Amino acid sequence: MIGDHHSEGNEEVKSISDRIEEAILGLIEEQDGSCQIVRNVMAAEMRVTPSQITYVLSTRFTYEQGFLVESRRGGSGFVRIKRIPYSDVTEYLMQLVRSMPDSLTQHDVYILVSGMKNDEIVSERIARIFFSVLSDRSLFRLANPLRDEVRSDIFKTILTSLAAQGGAL
Repeated sequence: MIGDHHSEGNEEVKSISDRIEEAILGLIEEQDGSCQIVRNVMAAEMRVTPSQITYVLSTRFTYEQGFLVESRRGGSGFVRIKRIPYSDVTEYLMQLVRSMPDSLTQHDVYILVSGMKNDEIVSERIARIFFSVLSDRSLFRLANPLRDEVRSDIFKTILTSLAAQGGAL
């Protein structure tokens, strides 16, 4: 993988966000693709603030990353996180292309490709190729914002080509 996949914030914040993400992913795996949490309870158990849980949910468990998050407010409010199952690889790839922004950072690519790898849409080998081709190192001759726009265009082109070939990865 491409080393440190978080480029913003300090080490403590990254560590907390990573711990929260790992805990939620663990619950999702244990419960066959979905889980339900009470934000305040999870925050207390992990010794973090509820807003840190909210931040991780809003940045790492999005539709584009293959998750559906439902929130119920109130005294016993809960959050349900569900991994979106994709039965058709071609449709998955085209939905990803349609929902992709016009600009992607190296971190964005890491999240998207990791999700594809976790969903067994791409192999570890193909994921590494994506990381290499779309890395800041590969695109170093381009200044931002052009670098992130070109990265998005390349990623969309590759995904569209793969979808046209039946998604064979």
